Amino acid sequence: MRKTLLTRVSLAGLIATVAGCSSTPPPAPKVEKSFKTIASQFMTSDATRNQGTVVDKGMFYPKETFSLSYRYCSASAEQAQQDIDQFYQLAKKTCKANSGTMINQATDAWCVSHPNTPDETPIFSARITSTDLWADVCPTGPFVTMRVIENKEVNKDAWIDGAKLLGYQPYSVHRKIVPSNQSQAALFNEKETPAPEQEPWTEETGFIATHVGETVCMYKKTKDEAYGVTYKGKIQSVDDNRVSVLATEKLKGDIRIAPEIDPLPWYKEAVIEADARSWFICQ
Repeated sequence: MRKTLLTRVSLAGLIATVAGCSSTPPPAPKVEKSFKTIASQFMTSDATRNQGTVVDKGMFYPKETFSLSYRYCSASAEQAQQDIDQFYQLAKKTCKANSGTMINQATDAWCVSHPNTPDETPIFSARITSTDLWADVCPTGPFVTMRVIENKEVNKDAWIDGAKLLGYQPYSVHRKIVPSNQSQAALFNEKETPAPEQEPWTEETGFIATHVGETVCMYKKTKDEAYGVTYKGKIQSVDDNRVSVLATEKLKGDIRIAPEIDPLPWYKEAVIEADARSWFICQ
């Protein structure tokens, strides 16, 4: 009898132990820290956004494969604004998951560690814009562009160099940070194309300066122009980093991000000479 009682007590204890184990909550799901992954999911999670396409393709564009740009036709101006707000919230949430802080620079909002110190390091950047340009190919609403700059697969120095090429401004006493109360406007307003003289000397520039016969393009836009134009031709000669190009095509907008190639009236051919930094490789 005593043995049976002990057996029952032991069995009851075992059942209680098993029950206790089964009631242990499952581990919390891992927080995704790659904003490029999260942004890609966001771009395709809605039927309207899913109709878009990745842009900025080319031999040297995006630089070092760090950059991802995606464009789609929004269903309406209201939908575009809602997407902008959601994208911004995703960026802030992902930055927090990376123990980072969002700072707003002239071109993009950057998630960084150790903000505003000599140890500041970029983690990723986010930018989304809505524009009525190209309304002729977006009859339902504005054209929306999402851009992410991030790379977790290379060493720190290579990543920082790539981020600089794509617009990241390292910490200095002269750096301008947009106030937080203006963050959304700073994030999502289109900026005028910088003057060629302000462009950095890059691997692409070095390639252009040493490859006569290569096909190159130049994008030009004035304040009064809605789209700007791209000139396309072949390099004839290079003299002291001045590149002479026999241009044979003039195209509407910046062909790196334009939704379609739209030729404009142009001479049969014309020579354009400019600094090597003014040109980019194109097909």
